[in-house]
Amino acid sequence: MSYQLVRFIRDTSNFTSTGGSSWGGVAIIASLFWGAVLWLIDVLMRRSIQDGRIIWGIQLLLLLAMYLFLDW
Repeated sequence: MSYQLVRFIRDTSNFTSTGGSSWGGVAIIASLFWGAVLWLIDVLMRRSIQDGRIIWGIQLLLLLAMYLFLDW
Protein backbone atom coordinates (compact mmCIF):
# COMPACT_ATOMS: atom_id res chain seq x y z
CA MET A 1 0.00 0.00 0.00
CA SER A 2 2.76 2.47 0.83
CA TYR A 3 4.38 1.86 -2.56
CA GLN A 4 1.12 2.71 -4.30
CA LEU A 5 0.65 5.80 -2.15
CA VAL A 6 4.16 7.03 -2.96
CA ARG A 7 3.57 6.29 -6.65
CA PHE A 8 0.29 8.25 -6.58
CA ILE A 9 1.84 11.20 -4.75
CA ARG A 10 4.72 11.39 -7.24
CA ASP A 11 2.31 11.64 -10.18
CA THR A 12 2.04 15.18 -11.42
CA SER A 13 -1.33 16.82 -10.95
CA ASN A 14 -2.82 19.49 -13.10
CA PHE A 15 -6.18 20.65 -11.79
CA THR A 16 -6.52 23.83 -13.82
CA SER A 17 -5.92 22.74 -17.40
CA THR A 18 -6.04 19.67 -19.57
CA GLY A 19 -3.50 16.90 -19.30
CA GLY A 20 -1.62 15.62 -16.32
CA SER A 21 -2.93 13.42 -13.58
CA SER A 22 -4.61 14.12 -10.28
CA TRP A 23 -3.92 10.74 -8.65
CA GLY A 24 -1.58 12.29 -6.09
CA GLY A 25 -4.35 14.54 -4.82
CA VAL A 26 -6.82 11.68 -4.83
CA ALA A 27 -4.44 9.53 -2.76
CA ILE A 28 -3.93 12.30 -0.20
CA ILE A 29 -7.66 13.02 0.06
CA ALA A 30 -8.45 9.30 0.39
CA SER A 31 -5.78 8.87 3.07
CA LEU A 32 -7.11 11.82 5.07
CA PHE A 33 -10.68 10.55 4.71
CA TRP A 34 -9.82 7.03 5.86
CA GLY A 35 -7.66 8.39 8.66
CA ALA A 36 -10.60 10.43 9.97
CA VAL A 37 -12.97 7.47 9.63
CA LEU A 38 -10.57 5.15 11.47
CA TRP A 39 -10.02 7.69 14.23
CA LEU A 40 -13.75 8.24 14.79
CA ILE A 41 -14.49 4.53 14.81
CA ASP A 42 -11.61 3.94 17.21
CA VAL A 43 -12.95 6.56 19.61
CA LEU A 44 -16.44 5.07 19.48
CA MET A 45 -15.25 1.46 19.82
CA ARG A 46 -12.98 2.06 22.80
CA ARG A 47 -15.86 3.53 24.78
CA SER A 48 -18.42 0.84 23.95
CA ILE A 49 -16.41 -2.37 23.47
CA GLN A 50 -14.34 -3.64 26.36
CA ASP A 51 -12.63 -6.61 24.64
CA GLY A 52 -9.52 -5.38 22.83
CA ARG A 53 -9.49 -8.34 20.41
CA ILE A 54 -12.78 -7.23 18.88
CA ILE A 55 -11.42 -3.71 18.43
CA TRP A 56 -8.28 -5.06 16.72
CA GLY A 57 -10.38 -7.23 14.42
CA ILE A 58 -12.58 -4.34 13.35
CA GLN A 59 -9.56 -2.08 12.85
CA LEU A 60 -7.83 -4.70 10.70
CA LEU A 61 -10.94 -5.02 8.54
CA LEU A 62 -11.02 -1.25 8.12
CA LEU A 63 -7.34 -1.18 7.16
CA LEU A 64 -8.09 -3.86 4.56
CA ALA A 65 -10.96 -1.74 3.24
CA MET A 66 -8.64 1.27 3.03
CA TYR A 67 -6.03 -0.76 1.15
CA LEU A 68 -8.61 -2.12 -1.30
CA PHE A 69 -10.00 1.39 -1.83
CA LEU A 70 -6.57 2.79 -2.69
CA ASP A 71 -5.74 -0.26 -4.81
CA TRP A 72 -8.97 0.03 -6.77
